[in-house]
Amino acid sequence: MPVFVTGRQARAFAARRGWSLAATEVGTLELVRVERWLADPVRRRVPAGAVLEAWNFFEDLARGLGEERRLPRQRAAHDGAYDKLCAGECDDWTPDERRAALELLAAGVRLWGSAP
Repeated sequence: MPVFVTGRQARAFAARRGWSLAATEVGTLELVRVERWLADPVRRRVPAGAVLEAWNFFEDLARGLGEERRLPRQRAAHDGAYDKLCAGECDDWTPDERRAALELLAAGVRLWGSAP
């Protein structure tokens, strides 16, 4: 899976292969911020935007690789955590929602680390 630091790198990669990008806007996935939070979730504040983007990315990555089983099966606690994450209300997570978010994101980071 190609990974790029800048949009320019992605455009050059596509151009060399004769491809055009489906979208021109550039977004970044801030996994470093997510990993820092995962390393010390008690003392660090949830980086809500980075966590939401990572959550969505990890779900897409798992589906794209056919590795959905590598992420935890999502239950009510995951749904609650995700809904509050979208609403910017991470501070209101229940302990179960917090555990569910940590579990999914840690599994996603492991999946990303093992991706081809």
